[in-house]
Amino acid sequence: MIMIKKRSLIIIPFSICFILNLQAQATYSPYSMLGLGEIENRDYGRTAGMSNLGIGVRDFDYLNIVNPAGISGLDSLKFIFDLSAAGKLSYFTRNGKTDDTFNGNMKKISMGFRLAPGWGISLGTRPFSDVGYQIYSEEPIEGSTETKSVYLEGSGGLYELYLSNGFKVTDNFSVGINTKYISGTLKQTENQSEYLFEKESRVSRFYNTFGIQYHTNGLTLGATYGYKQNISMDNKTTIYDNGYNLIQEEKDRSTDQFIPETFGAGFSHIRKKIIWGMDFQYQKWEGIDPGISSIKISDSYRINAGLGYTLGSNRFYRYRDQRQMQVGASFCKPYIQAGGGNAYNYSVSAGYSFPFSGSLFNLSVEYGNSLSAPANYIKESYFMLTFNCSIIDQWFKQRKFD
Repeated sequence: MIMIKKRSLIIIPFSICFILNLQAQATYSPYSMLGLGEIENRDYGRTAGMSNLGIGVRDFDYLNIVNPAGISGLDSLKFIFDLSAAGKLSYFTRNGKTDDTFNGNMKKISMGFRLAPGWGISLGTRPFSDVGYQIYSEEPIEGSTETKSVYLEGSGGLYELYLSNGFKVTDNFSVGINTKYISGTLKQTENQSEYLFEKESRVSRFYNTFGIQYHTNGLTLGATYGYKQNISMDNKTTIYDNGYNLIQEEKDRSTDQFIPETFGAGFSHIRKKIIWGMDFQYQKWEGIDPGISSIKISDSYRINAGLGYTLGSNRFYRYRDQRQMQVGASFCKPYIQAGGGNAYNYSVSAGYSFPFSGSLFNLSVEYGNSLSAPANYIKESYFMLTFNCSIIDQWFKQRKFD
């Protein structure tokens, strides 16, 4: 007789409810006023302590959103529910002045299982981009020596609802596809004392990314690709006077933003109790108009490297007896140029995972800062704490009768 465990029956509607209702969470970054906001580039999953490795990572109970080819290795009879959250304390410095902010929110909710031999599937949601800034400045009044106060405030962001499919083509070769529905609202308010401008932009778009993996004898090689996707935005601009009386309302559609073309390559190698690997990702951002004369957009890249040491089982993700220590480092060139120069950032991370009551908990801490940056670049240094929980349940069970 085939049985479904009761805990899975509780998890399924719980996760679907969260997936359908989760919205993009708030952040704080002055650069989130550009384009679609601050794009999320982390997985916040089980490899967060190894600098979020994923392109060349696969195992039997790991939901890999970075490279969907990896979920073709999911074990049969297993149902996996994954939950991630993070808190970030940031310090922004420019011209000797420092401002700090803290934000924490849900980062990912997903569930997955093997649908058929060699076919893994995962459904989830996570933020795609975040917008959050407050900027005050004194702007000159045309034809006068006086200035006026201008206050800019932004909020909102985009989220993605994704369906991942991974297929094992041969014993050593797998392919995968992430199908994403990206939606959300970006809001901007500009207060010029005499007038108040409110702009609301709505986005709704389907998008796909692809992945492949070659795996043999503990070595996994992976590659990912995402094509350039133009984004249409439905805009509504409302103008009020200083008494908040409506003066004008305009609606239009803009197509000057896009999701960049993205290339990725990576590997991981598992030998006994040690896993190590590297990821490289390149994004073609050039062509977006930032709307600010002092800032330009250029292509970006990121290199991640990480190592994990399993204290219990020799199997990398044997969750029932796994205790794993992780370390990682990352180097990146952001897509923002200020004053004609590029910034270069780094981060280091460490993590620890441990089993508890049929689940696997993962805690990691990350520190990031700028290696170098132009003089007028707003530098960010931060501490981030990530929490991830994987509930790994036996979904179908064969009952035997004497």
